Amino acid sequence: IYKMLQNKYSFNKSSTELVISGLPDYSNNDNNDSISIISNWKLSILNQPEIEGGIDHLKSVIKAFYKCATLSLLDREEKIESQLIDLNLEESGIYTIILKSTKPNVKPLKLMIGYAEFSDIINCFDQLKNFKKIKIDFNELLPNIKKKSILSFDKSKFSNTIIPPLLAIFSISIFTFISIYLLENKDSRNKKLSIISNNPDIVIKIK
Repeated sequence: IYKMLQNKYSFNKSSTELVISGLPDYSNNDNNDSISIISNWKLSILNQPEIEGGIDHLKSVIKAFYKCATLSLLDREEKIESQLIDLNLEESGIYTIILKSTKPNVKPLKLMIGYAEFSDIINCFDQLKNFKKIKIDFNELLPNIKKKSILSFDKSKFSNTIIPPLLAIFSISIFTFISIYLLENKDSRNKKLSIISNNPDIVIKIK
């Protein structure tokens, strides 16, 4: 009996290690050292339970983490929920992860990690995305987040952050205009007085 050996690749970053195991798809003329059919994956995080599963779990986890990272960069808060994973950034800065099993009577696994671990996991996924020997369509995993319309702004943020600087600029402009006006009038009066003092023939009549 011929037994095909699986290929295995690991991706590491500080507190995290991602291991992917699988086989090439010879029907697509894959090389012997490539993986198109992922049979198993394992994610190890320092001081956390080991996470493993099939391809569906892996895709759900990657999709959730990339979406959470993108929302954080856009300064937007949103709880990410799906059939296999929930991911939320708490106000304390801790990421709460709930992994759901497809097997019956298996309780969800809850993890709580910090920003450093979250960043390390993203780094491992980036390594996987750029690794040509493992074929995963990341186009369906990267987030498609709609940009906020220019007209849909937060009124309180606008009043608190935009209006005060505008008022300050307006006040400075008015003050500058008044100062220039007064200085010009003063210079004009001084010039007139100077002309009068230099011309004794000029008579000033006071009515």
